Amino acid sequence: MKKFIAVVSLVAFLSLISINAMVVTPVFAPVNQDTVHLLVSPELAGLVNKWITEYSQGNPESVINQVDIYNEGDEYDLEKNGALGIVTEDYLHSLDNKSLWSMVVARDVVVPVINSDNPFSDIINKNGISPGMFAGVYTEEGLLTWGKVLKTKDDTPVNCYCLGDEQVKFCLSQFLQADNLKGNPTIAEDNDELIGFIKNDRYSIGFCRLSGLINYEHNSIKEGLQVVPIDINGNGILEHNENIYTCLNDFNRGVWIGKYPGSLCRNIHVVSAGAPVAVSETDFLKWVLSGGQAYISEAGYSELIPGERQPKLQALNRQDVAVINAANKPVRNANILFIVATVFIVGFLVYVIVKMLSSTKKEPKGFISSNASVYDENSVKVPGGIFFDKTHTWTYMEKEGKVRIGVDDFLQHTTGKITRVDMRQIGSKIKKGEVVISLIQNGKRLNVYSPVSGLITKINNDLSINPSLINSAPYSDGWFYMIEPENWIKETRKYFMGENYLNWLKAEFSRLKDFIAVAVKSDNITYSQVVLQDGGEIREGLMENFGPDVWEEFQRKFIDTSI
Repeated sequence: MKKFIAVVSLVAFLSLISINAMVVTPVFAPVNQDTVHLLVSPELAGLVNKWITEYSQGNPESVINQVDIYNEGDEYDLEKNGALGIVTEDYLHSLDNKSLWSMVVARDVVVPVINSDNPFSDIINKNGISPGMFAGVYTEEGLLTWGKVLKTKDDTPVNCYCLGDEQVKFCLSQFLQADNLKGNPTIAEDNDELIGFIKNDRYSIGFCRLSGLINYEHNSIKEGLQVVPIDINGNGILEHNENIYTCLNDFNRGVWIGKYPGSLCRNIHVVSAGAPVAVSETDFLKWVLSGGQAYISEAGYSELIPGERQPKLQALNRQDVAVINAANKPVRNANILFIVATVFIVGFLVYVIVKMLSSTKKEPKGFISSNASVYDENSVKVPGGIFFDKTHTWTYMEKEGKVRIGVDDFLQHTTGKITRVDMRQIGSKIKKGEVVISLIQNGKRLNVYSPVSGLITKINNDLSINPSLINSAPYSDGWFYMIEPENWIKETRKYFMGENYLNWLKAEFSRLKDFIAVAVKSDNITYSQVVLQDGGEIREGLMENFGPDVWEEFQRKFIDTSI
């Protein structure tokens, strides 16, 4: 091992000698561009012109001009023209998605709405209305009753309304899977007129833009109105993952993570040939994600919630730092930076190799190791002498009386590579069943609960640098904390060990397959193949293929219900 490290160090030293004589061009060359060129899809022209006006007033040194209105089917080379595109989702398919950088900055959300005094609101809130029921209201000719919609005996007619806006009509036709609205909805010219119709008619239902329903002073739906819950799977029950209608904040978050029908929600994207590097462009985008959000509702669209905006702003800020650090520096300074970076990388590689080799020695004996692309109860690691909890955590008492905790091999196989962790601090007191760490994979989060109560006396700082240790060595280098336990004997009485844990895992794998069957739509064969092999075997890291909504459901069904 020492000889290997010496060889690597020698290679690095010789590389540095040769690099020192080289002339290095900065990796992040600054783009000297004061003007921001914009390409805009037609319906967004009003919003973008407002952005240009307001941003220019506060930033007179910046020049922003709208290059052109981009009509679907037009050919336009963003890279050649050095432009940023601001387009709705409909236009993305006509662009080269493989080479585009894209960021969502707003949404066009269409929602069904009823009068809050509707006599049937209780049953609607409990069961929702399915897409098929909505299709009956808006596509069947002749008189339709609330009894037919809600499957009761009531013969009160349904009075349906719709915005005359072509984009709203298009969204509605996609949602209803109908080429046109064959029924007789009353058409309103704008949101205000439609809202007036709904408020004056207890038996009405209509589709309009979400932005027109919001009382921004109180962050709630306007008095006298109610958004209709959508029973997406049409089973007559508003299930947990469908119920995002308790308040406006929950609804907006549900839209963000994909719990609302995509046909009624179009994202508004900023796109370019590559990630923007010009300071003028990144400054404008940061303003769009902050101050510019205030003008989105005026244009009839929905702004992003703070939780979605913040990561985007952080990404743009990190990009700025990279550009600034490389700009206006002499070539000699670039050489020095490159050398320092090379030394750091070589040192880090040596460190990682050493840790990888040492981790293979530290892993407890007595488990079955597998590098297969699929996994089951026979291929997960089950070390002896370790207690396992139903929250998929483990705990082990060291000789000095303190306990070490982590997550089991089942969980890391299921989540796939962990990219970040949120940990508690040394000295924190925790109770059994409290959130003790959050495992994060590219923004998707899973909260893990402590299997024991006590005082955290040591944390695994290596996880901050390399969180994937949880995947490569869950029972050794991937541990979370050392804890001084308060009630060790009582709390571990119901935990599993050895064969008992293996028998319990069989039931967990059965539940996992049922969970996958629900999460993956039966008609999406391609998608199902990325999580299941032929014969129904579960692929490694299956949760990597799902979005935040499925992670929330996994949290609820496999973690939360076990505490």
